[in-house]
Amino acid sequence: MFEPTSLFHYENSVDKRTVHDRVLVITLGSYGDAGSAQAQLDEHLLNTLAHRRLGSFDVDQITDYREHRPTIDLDLDHYANYAAPAMELHELTDKSGAPFLLLTGPEPSLQWERVAGSIERIVDELDVQLVVTAQGIPMPVPHTRPVTLTKLSTRPELLPGNQGIGSFRMSASFSAMMTQRLGEKSLDVINLAAHVPQYLTDNEYPQATIALVHGLNLNAGLDVPMGDLEQAARLVRGQIDAQVNVSEQLQQVISQLEGQYDRFMAGRSLPVNGENLPDAEEIGRAVEDFLASLDDEGGQDGDAGNPPDDEERGGGPQDSGPHDGPEPDHGQQ
Repeated sequence: MFEPTSLFHYENSVDKRTVHDRVLVITLGSYGDAGSAQAQLDEHLLNTLAHRRLGSFDVDQITDYREHRPTIDLDLDHYANYAAPAMELHELTDKSGAPFLLLTGPEPSLQWERVAGSIERIVDELDVQLVVTAQGIPMPVPHTRPVTLTKLSTRPELLPGNQGIGSFRMSASFSAMMTQRLGEKSLDVINLAAHVPQYLTDNEYPQATIALVHGLNLNAGLDVPMGDLEQAARLVRGQIDAQVNVSEQLQQVISQLEGQYDRFMAGRSLPVNGENLPDAEEIGRAVEDFLASLDDEGGQDGDAGNPPDDEERGGGPQDSGPHDGPEPDHGQQ
């Protein structure tokens, strides 16, 4: 493995000896950003809280551009606006005035061990006591129920009363691999994953981001305000409901998911296997027309696939957000 020290570089204006932040939040992409939860969380944190960039990774060394191609504009007779990938470390200040770190960017394609070693070095240099990863994952759940969180940790003491989700083998993500490596070094890591309805995986779903913010506040001791997230969630919920109301087939599927969800919550335990859950193919068939309508009606007012723009998200009265309790945690819609 190449040595990790040359992979990350601090900004020239940053004296790392003066940075001592307790929490590092990591939102590096994984298989897919279900519900755009990570992207919305990054945007919310960086637009809501005071921040500065501390440094960045040399992404050219850890990116497979053929597998994950950046975008560029062809403007008549020339190219413009190449969107170079970036993996950056920021220092933010929460509402209470406490600083914390945020590492954003795409999932590394190459040199996972080296990137994990570089993150371990950052944790050591900046006196980080807790690392928290945040993401959205697709699940067979209805949008009409609170968003739940799956929580994992390197030590059970980090999440008192947390319940496991069973044992199975799966393809690894960088986040999962990094968590194990940091845990092997006796470092504390908590993983937060918001459950996004499978039929909304490719659409912005601010309800999942709200659940992640509450998870950060509860489990990492941060004080991050909701800002415009709740207003955005209400608008998106209205768009989704409008689509559901015109599809009897989709109403039936969602009713089935609601019954499943309610039985699960009554038992307060996650199933170890998927015996009683509809598989992705079942749900995919049932919501095919719904997803097609999102593509066909892009830009229309009732389109659940298009998030509200900045003007639509303007201020307004805010409801109480999601609240966390015994695992699983959940938030209001």
